[in-house]
Amino acid sequence: MIIFSSSCSSILDNKKTKIDLEQIKRKGKLTILIENNSLSFYEQKGEKLGFEYEILKAFAKSIHLPLEVKVIFNTDDLFRLLHNEEGDIAAANLAISFSNSKMIDYSLPYYFSEQVLIQREGDDLVKTPVELGKKNIYVRKNSCFEKRLIALEEEIGTKINIRTFDYDPITEDLIRKVANKEINYTLAHENMARLTSKSYSNLDVNVKISMKQKIAFALRSSSPELKKELNQFLSKYCKTYEFSELKKKYFDYIETNPIVTNYWPKENLSPYDDLFKSAAKKYSWDWKMLTAISHQESRFNPNAVGIGGSFGLMQFMPRIGRAYGVSPNSSPKEQIDASIELLNKIYLSWDNITNSDQRIKFTLASYNAGKCHIQDAQKLASKEGLNPLIWDNNVELMIYKLADPKIYKSSDIRCGAYRGGAVDYVRIIYSKYQSWR
Repeated sequence: MIIFSSSCSSILDNKKTKIDLEQIKRKGKLTILIENNSLSFYEQKGEKLGFEYEILKAFAKSIHLPLEVKVIFNTDDLFRLLHNEEGDIAAANLAISFSNSKMIDYSLPYYFSEQVLIQREGDDLVKTPVELGKKNIYVRKNSCFEKRLIALEEEIGTKINIRTFDYDPITEDLIRKVANKEINYTLAHENMARLTSKSYSNLDVNVKISMKQKIAFALRSSSPELKKELNQFLSKYCKTYEFSELKKKYFDYIETNPIVTNYWPKENLSPYDDLFKSAAKKYSWDWKMLTAISHQESRFNPNAVGIGGSFGLMQFMPRIGRAYGVSPNSSPKEQIDASIELLNKIYLSWDNITNSDQRIKFTLASYNAGKCHIQDAQKLASKEGLNPLIWDNNVELMIYKLADPKIYKSSDIRCGAYRGGAVDYVRIIYSKYQSWR
């Protein structure tokens, strides 16, 4: 995987491109320019995931080419790098735009999604777009969301205070800012909003701001054969059982199999206390730590299916689940036994950390993000004079920098971008564990 940092310019040069499907096949790989977010592409628990990534991975397989991923941090860079032949297809949950179609071509749409308002739940909820007049709404600069708000001002006849940032935050960053009370409102496509809001309990994403928009991939206008091949693939693929299951994996399962939240018996921490105790005893763990992890991962629902196809009480990713002999059909006992085996293996791998509390925190972070990303954060901590063997206020501070494109000038960073929530994950689970202990 290759990482591209942001660029100051979004202006396309006048280079005449000639790379089309024949040249791509001769090159021996299909290169995609893709944004790092939970809808397009991300890494979680050691697996490469993302709705758009998996579609393009299937397309690359259909034309018998390996897929090269180049992560982009600035939406403007998508079109510039695409035009400059540094990628063949661009993916960033792009709504088909008439103005942008003068610079690029779009594939057939593979999804339809409205723009929605992201706000915090409360008594003063905005209920219709008309109420957005004079409110401060933060969006990405030059984005379809900014254009929509400008059009909405005309429709409602009232000025909207449209705010942008000097840098280019991804939509997920803005949603997180709303949840954390740093800003009050932003916009997102409904598919992204629904996906991201599951990480927060205080968000409302129900107010629609636009009609359904066509979501598609972007290509160079000088690659007609590639576009033709991609469109033929999408026209068939989007009708298949495989695509139906892919949508469930990222969207539908979240709605149809909600995580259980109402089980809280007074005499137990969970319905599976005995199973947690038995499993923890094998490896001399405190069973209450396993309970805290399961509560955070699934709310003690053995049938829970999460984003990316994670499953069960401990939310195994499919590949890791297979390695430990568990599947969505495994019993709660099998799921819990496999999870303590995995957790203990990770714990033993951090044998250079002598403080037991810190070692547990590194273990939790690795369980959530994958050990490789945590090791990258350690390297950054060392460079900045922090202690790479202490999580609290040291390595945890570097996790946020794994999403900063500037750090990729360093050859020591091996695992690419990470925008996951390992810091919050460790904090929440350890807090639950402390209170239960």
